[in-house]
Amino acid sequence: MAKNRFYTILIVPEKTSQVRHVVLPSWVIRGAAFGLALCILLAGVMFFDYTYVMSQIGENKQLKLENRRLRQQVQLFQNKITTAESTLERVKSFATRLRVIMHVEDQPPSIQSKLPDANSNVSTASLNPAPTSLPEAQNEPVDPEKIELKKEYSTLDNKISQLTQEALRTEELLQDEYEILYDKKSFLAALPTRQPASGYFTSGFGVRTSPYGDRIKMHEGLDIANRLDTPIRAPADGEVVFASSKAGYGLTLILNHGYGIETWYGHLRRFAVTKGEKVKRGTKIALLGNSGRSTGPHVHYEVRVHGYPVDPRSYIFEDSSP
Repeated sequence: MAKNRFYTILIVPEKTSQVRHVVLPSWVIRGAAFGLALCILLAGVMFFDYTYVMSQIGENKQLKLENRRLRQQVQLFQNKITTAESTLERVKSFATRLRVIMHVEDQPPSIQSKLPDANSNVSTASLNPAPTSLPEAQNEPVDPEKIELKKEYSTLDNKISQLTQEALRTEELLQDEYEILYDKKSFLAALPTRQPASGYFTSGFGVRTSPYGDRIKMHEGLDIANRLDTPIRAPADGEVVFASSKAGYGLTLILNHGYGIETWYGHLRRFAVTKGEKVKRGTKIALLGNSGRSTGPHVHYEVRVHGYPVDPRSYIFEDSSP
């Protein structure tokens, strides 16, 4: 079968009857068809390429926004960690000063081992919890900047964990020091360091000749002589455990200061407190008198430790005189 070598294109005008025709070789028609197909193919490739580029631009914008958010979050964490480190350093310095003031070095090793070094750096702590990282989306494109931000975030998260552990250790230390300080404060408040009444020491602690004969007898307290109704004040914090008459002592008042320490006051004229009442150092507790076996107005003052009388003058270093 013979191939067509030419193709005729008829052009029929609308308003005239003259018909024109154009004769084209077949290779021109084939070339035009091939060119048209090629143009359509190129247009399709360009369309898909444009769509891909636009999607990449959108993803890049999303990555930039996320990286900006991560940078802001990392910076916020850095500021918080800097503030926390500064605060913790001040607390540790304060704990060290307390340790020096209270002589904690003399405490048992169990307490001493809890003390952190005030000059230590939190970043060098032996604690090493497993770092956590930001969640990653599936099929997420690799972004070097985001990877670096995630590493920095993990480092900050690790440091936060270390700070938390260090803060707990410091809290435990301060709790121990507070208990030690509170106990020392209570103990110091219980020491009868104040002279209970102003006046003259007419008889001291020790063996003496009894004023009611020539017998040698142990005098278990300190006699302070003064005018009647001279105020007698508590030499330390305590509780009134006895306020009544006692043989030989006359009107007697006994304070329990804790830690096995008691103070006795004899030959009183009148009580200013009642049994069961708690008093502070310097509280007026009685008036000096001359009751019981007494040779004149004075107060017989005793200090007893675990029931045994000791020399009151070994405790007194605070004069009660105006």
